Amino acid sequence: MDIDLLTPDVFAGQRHLDQLAAVRARPGLTWHPEPDGPGFWVAARYDDVQTVLGDPATFSSRAGIRLGGSDEAARLVADRMMVVSDPPRHGRIRRVVGAPFTPAALLRWHDRIVAGVTDLVDEVVGTDVAGPLGDRPDKAAGPLVRDAVGDLTQRLPNQVICAMMNLPRADWPLIGRLTTDGLDSPDPIDRLDANAEIFGYFADLIDRRRARPGDDLISALLAAGGDLTDEELLINCSGVLTGASETVRYAAAGALLVFGDRPDLWAALRASPELLPTTIEEVLRWTSPGLHGLRTVTRPVTVSGSDLLPGERVTAWLCSANRDPAVFPDPDTFRPDRTPNRHVAFGWGPHVCVGSRVARLELTALLTALIRRVRTIAPAGRPVWSTGNFIHGLTSLPVRLSPA
Repeated sequence: MDIDLLTPDVFAGQRHLDQLAAVRARPGLTWHPEPDGPGFWVAARYDDVQTVLGDPATFSSRAGIRLGGSDEAARLVADRMMVVSDPPRHGRIRRVVGAPFTPAALLRWHDRIVAGVTDLVDEVVGTDVAGPLGDRPDKAAGPLVRDAVGDLTQRLPNQVICAMMNLPRADWPLIGRLTTDGLDSPDPIDRLDANAEIFGYFADLIDRRRARPGDDLISALLAAGGDLTDEELLINCSGVLTGASETVRYAAAGALLVFGDRPDLWAALRASPELLPTTIEEVLRWTSPGLHGLRTVTRPVTVSGSDLLPGERVTAWLCSANRDPAVFPDPDTFRPDRTPNRHVAFGWGPHVCVGSRVARLELTALLTALIRRVRTIAPAGRPVWSTGNFIHGLTSLPVRLSPA
């Protein structure tokens, strides 16, 4: 069959979802050729994705976790960065990196996160393209046009994670730009430069937090440091920042796209805020910002009738698993009351995202603030999608917000 999960235009046009639906309908796994590489297997069904991600002894993360990643970079951080490690080393790193994200630990930052998100929504809804509402004599007239990504959702996770790390406010825009460039820039040199700058920033920050600990995420990581070196803490700080920023940014933008296209859903949520918990889970399933996870086979194994050999690579497509009709009835319809909703938007198995609770809290705080401040959401231009095949979502979404 024709399949292309490497070309940027496929993802910019959202055609990857149709391709993966066709893959799901075929028996076994599907082999994907690679112009400049050995090729890889595609696991698209829910059960196959869970099989691959749930067995790190057979499907290793140590050789890299994404298509297009650098083999040399993976070797440098293998067993030192949580996402590029296997048990037992993975568990030791995860205990340290995950310590600040337990339910009890998050209580320390709950109010700070909610207040920061609420302030951001107030700022965005309380200004228009001409400037502060207070500067306009007709400040009560008409809806506000915003780029939901640039004005709101791109700033949302960056603001939250920077607040949790207690970074100077003047540095927040820089950190947001470097995080995005380090993951999404089409130029590999720009990605390397951005990541190098992030590492340099956090190396200095770790030194300062060790000398003067505070009530912040970096100090908490240092306190739980275990046997991690400063370099390993640095590498994993960067991973936490990237994961927290990009996933929430794209999920939030996808939610606004849905509510703009379906005003009845927004009206129903405003009328029944008790739907928020199931709505958040459906947003995560529907958007699935993390598209795939790559693993390397360590021993002969058969998955759904397909024989895989050691050294071969297999990609587990989370976005496809979350649209599998065998698990999700009417999977291509956004259903805010969907129950159960056993999505894998945060991954599966030992590598499930440590920041999932923070992500849910951010999305809940965002929609809660918007319910209070925004009566209607309507499209105001053409949505633009990113071209990446690892982390994916909207890069621009003009919307018209009518204040409540």
